[in-house]
Amino acid sequence: MKQSTIGIWSSLFLVCAAVSAGADDQGQSRWSYKIGAEERLRYEYRKDFDLNKSAKDNGSLFFNRERLSAQFTLSDGYSKDMARVFIEGLDAQTGGHRIKAQANQTDDLDLHQAYVHILNIGGSGLDIKAGRQELKYGKGRLIAAPTWSNRIRSFDAGLFHYHHGGFYADAFYGQDVKYDDNKFNQSRNEEMLAGVYGGYQAAKTSPLFEAYYLSFIDTKGLNDIHRYTVGGRVQAILAPGLVADVEVPVQFGKTGTLTAGAKTIKAWAFHADLAQSFDQAFWKPKFTVSYDQASGDKDPNDSVSNTFVPLYQSTHDPYGLMDLVRWQNIRNPEASVTFSPTGKFRFTPQVDFFWLDSKSDSWYNTSGGVTRTKTSGDRNYYLGSEASIRFYYDLTANIKFETGYAHFFSGGYVRDTGADDDADWVYSQLVLKY
Repeated sequence: MKQSTIGIWSSLFLVCAAVSAGADDQGQSRWSYKIGAEERLRYEYRKDFDLNKSAKDNGSLFFNRERLSAQFTLSDGYSKDMARVFIEGLDAQTGGHRIKAQANQTDDLDLHQAYVHILNIGGSGLDIKAGRQELKYGKGRLIAAPTWSNRIRSFDAGLFHYHHGGFYADAFYGQDVKYDDNKFNQSRNEEMLAGVYGGYQAAKTSPLFEAYYLSFIDTKGLNDIHRYTVGGRVQAILAPGLVADVEVPVQFGKTGTLTAGAKTIKAWAFHADLAQSFDQAFWKPKFTVSYDQASGDKDPNDSVSNTFVPLYQSTHDPYGLMDLVRWQNIRNPEASVTFSPTGKFRFTPQVDFFWLDSKSDSWYNTSGGVTRTKTSGDRNYYLGSEASIRFYYDLTANIKFETGYAHFFSGGYVRDTGADDDADWVYSQLVLKY
């Protein structure tokens, strides 16, 4: 993959050079550059995240992330961008007090992004982008580059983007870059993502329609996964200040091991939210209610897997703030309201409720790991609820501060599977951009 990626980059650099030379003959093109940097500092205090207060595992975590980037842009005589070359490094460090620092959030300075982007080739509306890059689609429920974690997801990928009027479509292929604190971060040939993602919106206030087909193949080790996702999303303004968003994906394919045999995948998920803004009211409140559901496995002993897997999902903000659940074997109603007393200050109280979709499947955390499992015997569907509040203050356009608190109230399923103590979480974060 490394050699083929270098070949793609080299070919596209030659295209950039050819485009530049052709335009320079007329004395019109020019290269410009922009240097960027971002530093983020975060403190967290965690109490009873294993829902067991008898365990001595309460303490603080510290996170520091730096991003350094350079972008070179080729423009024509009309100041229209023709090509971009983007390079970005990322350094992530962690620390802990009374609890162990998270090694999976640490990585010494490494290459996060490095790609060439050719724009509107020959006026056709076709763009080409190749190299190490972030992939983000829709609301990030299936493919995202979430920035909450110290490490940010990227792919060694190539994509074609076509846009004409209100229509747009991407065709892409990529391999998830795996972080390694001791080596250069690389992708793996055994894990592949490919797909087509398109949409249509006639104008900014018109309904948005999106549809996609995603192919995820993972053949590492004994496990062999061929998971295909087909779905669609609609977003529309129903009335002044009232916006609705609905997304429904379904999954099919095969998953299993060489020893246990393959299972047929039959899974689905659903999201709906309704947001009402009152921009002329005191403190400009925005009320949001949402519901998320993702299927869980009905019978672990049959030949069908009903567990929906959200591929390369966004983390942290959806499905509560404490990252205790994700869009997998879950039912999650949520309600929040955002108040904006000033242009720089806003705060959001929020409440989430969590049920398992299937008691025969496990409880999964935001990274896909199993938090608890009990597939037989007496057990409840209800995981619990989370209440939280966040405060945001923009000191300047480039200096942003936020802080918040969340409490998890354990439910019947937690009680039926072991210790059922509540959990608490506090954080403060500062982001500086240069």
